Amino acid sequence: MNGAASTEEITVDVIVETLRDSIVSGRLAPGTIINSVDIANDFGTSRTPVREALLILNQYGLVTLAARRRPQVAPVSAKAIRDLYALRAALHAYVSDAIVANASDEALRELHAHAVELADESAGQGSEAYMLRLEDYLAAEAQLCGNELVIEVLDSLKWKISWFRRISKMNEEQVKSLASDRLRVALAYLDRDARLARALNCSMLERGAVYCENNFKGQ
Repeated sequence: MNGAASTEEITVDVIVETLRDSIVSGRLAPGTIINSVDIANDFGTSRTPVREALLILNQYGLVTLAARRRPQVAPVSAKAIRDLYALRAALHAYVSDAIVANASDEALRELHAHAVELADESAGQGSEAYMLRLEDYLAAEAQLCGNELVIEVLDSLKWKISWFRRISKMNEEQVKSLASDRLRVALAYLDRDARLARALNCSMLERGAVYCENNFKGQ
């Protein structure tokens, strides 16, 4: 064994990435039936890699698998949005304290600079490019907490977070409001003010939940 990934492993990764992007972008709507045979034919593979890919997407909360039923894109509800944001708020209460305690001054300055860029770019931005930069920021923020388990949990949620954020289609004012809050959080980190960072993160996520849920209901 030379450690190289097998063709099947590569196929699974490609199927996961392709379906994930289609779901998160909205090309596959919530509730859409996923035809495993068609996917296998599209990728020129057996159904085994497709099943493995669907299991991975199920773990990320993007696909629903049930006995004697065809797989489908997971449904989205106002409650699901509330639940996800509530979990994020709970995690970020810890993350705020951990970042202030563990991150280096240099790392905090870099995160703050990143937040400044996002705030500057938020006007007129609901674009995919902006969303990707925001996801990069959130990943960098999570890494600074220094807790591998928390980082792993946040990583497992990232695609569902991205999906819900895109589904909600926040307007320019909402994007700018959250970008401003995020900048204030980054400054609180830089000032080593864990209490303020925790309060700001909670407030930002509560507002984000309201925006996301209300926009979703209004569609």
